[in-house]
Amino acid sequence: MDFLLTKIDESWDTPTNLDEKMNDLKRKLEGLNALTEDMKSRASIELHPRKKLRKEVELWFKSVERINGEIQDLQQNVEESNVVSRGFLKGNVFKKIQEVKELFQQGKFVDCLVVDNPNWIGQTVSTTTLFGATAKICMEKIWAYLMDDDIQRIGVWGMGGVGKTTMKLIHNQLLKETEKFDIVIWITVSKEMNIIKLQNKIARAMNATLYEDEDEIIRAGIIYEMLTRKGKYVLILDDLWDKLSFEEVGIPNSNGSKLLVTTRLLDVCHYLKCREVKMSTLSQPDAWRLFLEKVGHDVLNHPSILSIVESVAEECAGLPLAIVTIASRMKGVRNAHEWRNALHELKGHVRSVNEIEGKVFQQLQFSYDRLEDEKVRHCFLRCALYPEDWEINIDELIELWIVEGLVEKMDNMQMEIDKGHTILNKLEKNCLIETGDRGGLKLHAVVRDMA
Repeated sequence: MDFLLTKIDESWDTPTNLDEKMNDLKRKLEGLNALTEDMKSRASIELHPRKKLRKEVELWFKSVERINGEIQDLQQNVEESNVVSRGFLKGNVFKKIQEVKELFQQGKFVDCLVVDNPNWIGQTVSTTTLFGATAKICMEKIWAYLMDDDIQRIGVWGMGGVGKTTMKLIHNQLLKETEKFDIVIWITVSKEMNIIKLQNKIARAMNATLYEDEDEIIRAGIIYEMLTRKGKYVLILDDLWDKLSFEEVGIPNSNGSKLLVTTRLLDVCHYLKCREVKMSTLSQPDAWRLFLEKVGHDVLNHPSILSIVESVAEECAGLPLAIVTIASRMKGVRNAHEWRNALHELKGHVRSVNEIEGKVFQQLQFSYDRLEDEKVRHCFLRCALYPEDWEINIDELIELWIVEGLVEKMDNMQMEIDKGHTILNKLEKNCLIETGDRGGLKLHAVVRDMA
């Protein structure tokens, strides 16, 4: 009995003393929470997709969150206590004061709050909504090839201005496949492809740096080792214009890894031995739907200009880049004079429309320049002399080329016809002509404007 009375006497406390200790605890907790806010601000600056919080920092934040909850419960117990129980709570208050003081000292991190994140597999890219049934079918086909362990290389080819949104959506979806791939790398290849620049881009994507004066063979070896250490990777080479040597770049033929190439040249797909996927232009209904989204649906409320707007949309001929560029330029315009002028410029290929379509024609021009052979270029230009939307008879076209001397003279007519078909195949592989509905060939409307 004397022992119990002694413990009660030791725990006995005046209300004023306990309240003072609680106020001291609250002040120290405010200081800790202020430090926590500062650390969170630092972390938000230092964090990016390739970094993660150091484990001790992460644990410290959790400890601060925990002790805030425990002190809140303690505060409630103090408020509900009586004279006897308040004395027993004094020890808990002292303990929490010590814990808060220790956490405050621990939270004064001098070093960086983050470290490299080994689980980071790639950076998401901004994109828009996918338009058209054809694009969705192509996307499903590309995705099926990526998920097929027996297919290592996929080549997506087609006219400039189609397929970019599809590829971005696929890239972002791949980032979620953390169990199948260890890293996803997106590289935009410049038109004047340079092995050193390509190697530098691949290295930077893996948070590494290559020395410019390093021997080419050594650089390729470094890239090879980096990609191999990453495990299963997906390397996306966007807009590849030339044939590529994996050995020179340092790209390994790793089991389970994928190479996804976008190009305007079918020959590139053939050279790299890719599984081919052709990206087609939008159907007329899908093209009109995209045009309306970019120009504004309220244009439908202006019947006086609707037929002109439809004609302008048709001039884009299903090419997404042309649709987005031109429709965005005409957004908010509801004046019939301006729309008629735009249609006139599109049909007449006036300078101001060159500026509107600059991005489109710049890409198509490069396909033309890649023909190199002057006679082949003239063969293409002859196609542009046919009326718009005219399906050209292949035999008649080749005969015209032969008569005009665009096909070199050979030992017999059959050899000259074979040469003509070879030229046609070259034009098609460069996305400058396309197969018509009746077995002939035709020019895409935007390609015609360029020609």
